[in-house]
Amino acid sequence: MKKQTIRTRLTASLAAAALAAGTLAAMPTTMTADAAGLTGKDARGITSQMTIGWNLGNTLDCSGVKAGANATPATYATAWGNPVPTGELVQAVKDAGFNTIRIPTTWYQHITWDDSSQMYLVNDQWMDFVKQTVDYAYERDMFIILNIHHEDFINVTQFTDQTYADASKKMTDIWTQVAETFKDYDQHLIFEGMNEPRQTKNPSVGEWGDGTGDGGYTTSYINKLNAVFVDTVRSNGSAANKERLLMLPGYCASNSATAIRNIEIPNGAGNVALSVHAYTPYYFTMATDDKANHSFPGASGWGADYEGELSNMFSYLGQIQNEKNAPVIIGEFSASNFGNTEDRCRWATDYLTKAKAQGIPCVLWDNNAPANNGGEAHGYLYRANNTWYPDSAPVIRSMMAVYGITPNLPDYVEVTEPAFNWDDIQIGDDWVELFRDDEGYAMKTWKNRAVRGYNKYVNDGYDLALIYKSADQPELVLQDIDTADSWNRIASSDVSETPFVKIFTWEDIAAACANVEDMDNLYISATNSDLTAYGLYAIPRAKAAPTKGDVDADGTVAVVDVVALQRYLLMVGTLNDAAQADMNEDGVVDVFDLALLKRAVLK
Repeated sequence: MKKQTIRTRLTASLAAAALAAGTLAAMPTTMTADAAGLTGKDARGITSQMTIGWNLGNTLDCSGVKAGANATPATYATAWGNPVPTGELVQAVKDAGFNTIRIPTTWYQHITWDDSSQMYLVNDQWMDFVKQTVDYAYERDMFIILNIHHEDFINVTQFTDQTYADASKKMTDIWTQVAETFKDYDQHLIFEGMNEPRQTKNPSVGEWGDGTGDGGYTTSYINKLNAVFVDTVRSNGSAANKERLLMLPGYCASNSATAIRNIEIPNGAGNVALSVHAYTPYYFTMATDDKANHSFPGASGWGADYEGELSNMFSYLGQIQNEKNAPVIIGEFSASNFGNTEDRCRWATDYLTKAKAQGIPCVLWDNNAPANNGGEAHGYLYRANNTWYPDSAPVIRSMMAVYGITPNLPDYVEVTEPAFNWDDIQIGDDWVELFRDDEGYAMKTWKNRAVRGYNKYVNDGYDLALIYKSADQPELVLQDIDTADSWNRIASSDVSETPFVKIFTWEDIAAACANVEDMDNLYISATNSDLTAYGLYAIPRAKAAPTKGDVDADGTVAVVDVVALQRYLLMVGTLNDAAQADMNEDGVVDVFDLALLKRAVLK
């Protein structure tokens, strides 16, 4: 099946080189996916080996990213402030004692409708990026849970027959391609059909409830989508996909006994597990209201005893496993950091001791937010250098002690961001200065800084170099004030990570804006986080004559891109003063002798 490439395809080997430079020493010697590695296990045989896991949160699952048409996968993966995942990161997770990694992945931003195949095709570059991330764990003999996450076609305002048709089609197409990509990966790789499928504004069914209240419509809706997922993967045909463990959530992946019992396992589904999220007890782990109590043992402001809540939950989870003859996997659990490290340690010990007794593997949610983030401070691994936050390392030790594991947790060392200094920036002698502010022009998130006099340099004769400082990727924007929705956001394909410098190639610009010559404004844009702009420069590209076709007998070029040719001749200084005087503001000469112009390029 031929896929449409939305952006330039990056092969897995190139992605590895670009995204994980310097990590080769940490990589295992075996680099080949081999389906013979783990096979023949039933669902419980697989989950019994999973022990404890870790989530690569807020990375491949970033959603709502306003990126340009040529944005790289790294642009999406870093949109919420986390670095691109590497082999070193995964090795640090394994060294800490985790043998399972969940890779939440959002797909809707990376699919396009293809008329010829009548499918939503996944962008090749994104699929390669996902595969490389999976491989970091697969090559280290870890279990991997790969899912679809934060999808705008799954989590909708209200479930209807129309939203079901849309979700069913997109799920079928995405999982068809994912199953084909990973068809030879053994039972270490697990697929999870959906993440927390829910409705945000159904008056009958709450967003975070148990899915009841509308006469069974919601429950049926979720079960039908789970069946679509199972049928799609099993129909792939590979032996590995026939025996792969598939995770099925109930409504919003709730840990409610009702929601879990309402999960229907499709006939002939094979190896399946029930997908549950359990930030329990909520008033200890996440709540910030007046009923919260962040001491453990303890009780909520409503009087619910925390240890009793955990005992009750794991009791009915064990019962449901037996009722449905399918294991439970708790795909997300954590306790936010409220400055209560010792309490979190006691909670972790109690939580996982009860989980272990029921044979339920648990996967820790980590969003790399260590503190000061209210109920969402689930930061454990400091991803800037793969050390462990001081408030979280003791919690990890308590978790691993339940399984008799001695973790290797490198001491936390804070990375200090380098200060910007113009002396460290290499400006080429032939660079054309379009904008410069020695002190830096500070912009808040989503604000812009206009650049004047750019017209002659936004063409195939130049690339652009932005000098900036920001926690996230910057963008350039071209705007046509006469056209609705005319903000053409340009993302850079530059993955060199050169400090304070981002190159936007002509190809980056052309991919984002098909009619560059019609644009009225160019902006430097702060995307997703504050940005300080120091300069924007035009960099002349290699000077090759942009002629096409053969040379006629009289010495003139038969076929030529006249506009590109004129711009080329201006660059090399061939046009005379009279011609340059007739030049428009867009760099095109109004008056010229076409025959002489054609001959000039042959000299």
